[in-house]
Amino acid sequence: MPPRDARNAIVLTVLASLIWGTSFPGTKRGLDFAGNDVVFLWLRFLVATIITLGVVLYLRKLSLSFFKNPRVWAIGGLNMAGFVTQYVALTITTSSKTALLVDINVVAVAIISYFVFTERLNKWQITGIVMGTVGVIFVTLNKDLSFNLEQILGDALAYLAGWCWAFFIILSKKLVENHSAVEVSSAAITTCFVWLAIPTAYVVMMGADLSMEPSAWPWVLYLGLFCTSIATLLWALGLEGVSATSSATIMLVEVLTALALSYALLSERLSSAALVGAALVLVAIYLVSSRAGPQEKPSVKQA
Repeated sequence: MPPRDARNAIVLTVLASLIWGTSFPGTKRGLDFAGNDVVFLWLRFLVATIITLGVVLYLRKLSLSFFKNPRVWAIGGLNMAGFVTQYVALTITTSSKTALLVDINVVAVAIISYFVFTERLNKWQITGIVMGTVGVIFVTLNKDLSFNLEQILGDALAYLAGWCWAFFIILSKKLVENHSAVEVSSAAITTCFVWLAIPTAYVVMMGADLSMEPSAWPWVLYLGLFCTSIATLLWALGLEGVSATSSATIMLVEVLTALALSYALLSERLSSAALVGAALVLVAIYLVSSRAGPQEKPSVKQA
């Protein structure tokens, strides 16, 4: 496949990042009208899977034999784990904190790559890892520099979601080496939907509230169509023309969009300590993802 024009690829990646940034406050808002967060998530992926499979099969961009690869199901399972922990986190903590703690996965990728691929970390990346760790602690603090016990579990789950996606990215790297990004991303959405049947069946058997207010359905459709199907496709197309490092840097737009919309639409306010932590996390993500030397660039692809 010939490489995509770099300028065009950057535009596509920015568009994907902008859309993904809306998913945090969008999910937070949608969950206000849903009886159960896991069922809401399953419905989002039901919409995304129907649309994605319909499009890629029509365009003949995905072979069903691809699903015989165990790694496809592994990335789907990690994707599912990341989304479930993120959704549960959003019912406990704020969308702005969730966005920051989830996107620390860029730092996690650098750490995992060091052990899995023996990639050497330069001083900027090491500084970013330390800075990001300190930033995560500050993000979870209140204005009086204390932990909110009601939100600390949500913060921890959001951080765990980031690590789930870090492993997801590492495994996706191996698949992208031999398959198109569109094929890998489409399969990740589909297998995630299948894996989601397990926690969804569990909460249903446990008597979960399955009610969905009419106001919840527009959010399900928006998140499924735009934030899952379209955004993933835009990102995959953009990845054909930019490096993983450049893609990771551009993805900072997602965090900033989430913070801005959480402030404007949900009236969320970060404490002074959390603002310091947010700044540290953003700088850490930038250092880890874009300060690698020519021979040290992380060879992982965002997904």
